[in-house]
Formats: sequence, structure tokens, C-alpha cells
Amino acid sequence: MPTDGGLRMCQCGTAFLLRDTISLDINASDEIKSPEHVEFAQLPQIIATTKSSHVEVTARRNYWRGLNDEYRVIYRAYQDHEKALEEAQWYDDYYASLPAWQRPFRRLLRSKPPENFPKERRPFSAPPYSPSPEQLDNMTRLLNLILGGSAAEDWVDWLEVAELYREQGMFDEAREMLSRCKDDEQAGVTWGVISRLVDARSIAPVRFRI
Repeated sequence: MPTDGGLRMCQCGTAFLLRDTISLDINASDEIKSPEHVEFAQLPQIIATTKSSHVEVTARRNYWRGLNDEYRVIYRAYQDHEKALEEAQWYDDYYASLPAWQRPFRRLLRSKPPENFPKERRPFSAPPYSPSPEQLDNMTRLLNLILGGSAAEDWVDWLEVAELYREQGMFDEAREMLSRCKDDEQAGVTWGVISRLVDARSIAPVRFRI
């Protein structure tokens, strides 16, 4: 599903949100084109020039996510390496469990351990994450807009607010925000992951399965 918040660019060069538009029941054509999706490179200009706080919130939210893309590349490579180490240990443990006379042949054939052979999980870790001044400034301003009521929502996503605080290393504030949605329908896997990262004093963005 799209995660850009419905941010679009008009032909006149003005950014807007799809939720702020009305339908005229006119089909798109060569003369009447569908609005363009906003590219990442356009976000700083939108943030600097928009007069709509709603648009700014969405643009800064997308910018927050996009600025983490460089770290995501490092993160994926790191996790792939961790997985390879775990897999190698699994094989070594399996060979060590075999009779001594079988081990050289099993290693030579690269025999795979049976599926039910226990695999020791490596403790979760993540590569170092150091947000840039630009990232910190954007997260701070986004937080101020959301908490100031500029998100144009009937409710505040306290999980998002907690995550913004956590990535800035403001763990006490993040924990307080988590307490606001613990009994809410938002609570679940995401709440648990952020809570564990707060306890671990980790500011790194992580990926997880819901």
C-alpha cells in the first residue's frame, strides 16, 4: 500500500494532499493529467515553501523515512552477514555432533543439517546509527508539528511519536509516549519492538515482521 500520505504535485508546481481534493468525475486525459507523485529530491523544496502545515507534516514524514534509506543499505548487509554467521555455526554444530569418522566426509559434501537440528540464534544487534544534523532537525520539527496539532488527524499516532523520540535518543520521552497507547488497538508487535529498543537504549531503525 502507498505510504506517501497522498502527497502529490500539481502541474502548477504546488504540492497538495489527495485527501484535501474533491472529485469532479472527470477522467484523466492528455489535457487533464493525473497528479504526479512527489520525488524524494522534491521534498526539501516543498517543506521550505508550503503554506500548509498538513502538507509539511506529510512531506517531513516522507523525508524522515527517505533520509534513512542510506542506513537501510548498511543494515541489510549487516543482517545478511549475521544470518550467514548463524548458518555457519549451525553447520559446525551439526558436524560436531556426528561420529568423528563421519565429520570429514560430511564437511566435504557440505551435508545440510536436518531441519529439526537445533539452531542457536545470535543475539539481535544492529550496525551503528548516527543521524545527521539534517535528520535530527527534521525529526524535531516533525514532532513539533504533530504534537502541535498540525497532523490533521482526529488522533495522534503515539507509536510514531515514540519512534521519533527513540531515534533521537530521547528514551524517557519515548517510553512516556508508549504508555499512551499500551491499551490502545495500536499496541502489538510494533509496540513491543519499540519498547525493547528503548530498553536497549538503541536509536537505530530496525525492520521486523508483523
